[in-house]
Amino acid sequence: MDEKLRILKMIEEGTITAEQGAELMSALNVDEQTQRNEVVKSSYDKKMFRIIVDSSAGGDKVKIQFPVGAIKKILKVTGKLPIPEQELEGFDLSGMMDAVCECLDDEIEGDLINVDASDGTTVRIFVDK
Repeated sequence: MDEKLRILKMIEEGTITAEQGAELMSALNVDEQTQRNEVVKSSYDKKMFRIIVDSSAGGDKVKIQFPVGAIKKILKVTGKLPIPEQELEGFDLSGMMDAVCECLDDEIEGDLINVDASDGTTVRIFVDK
């Protein structure tokens, strides 16, 4: 807020023109919006991304959790989620990765993917606090 008052003062004193002041005000508003977006994003990136795979056929239960920001980086580098792929045989992993990436880009919270396979295996991928 102090910056805006200083710009108005500079216009009043004739140090800058009204047009220059408007440009500075516009730049300040863009900068403030960018800062707000970064705060919101950083809070989303700190939420937990969780994967639970329950294979009733094999009796295995896998629980994985990472901060959302870490998962975004893992997906960017590897293109895959850190899931033991043998647990997900028969699932469309490529489609699942695309769906997860879109959800993370849109900062969706809650369940992203729920799968109940015919062999009793369940997969739940979600974002929470």
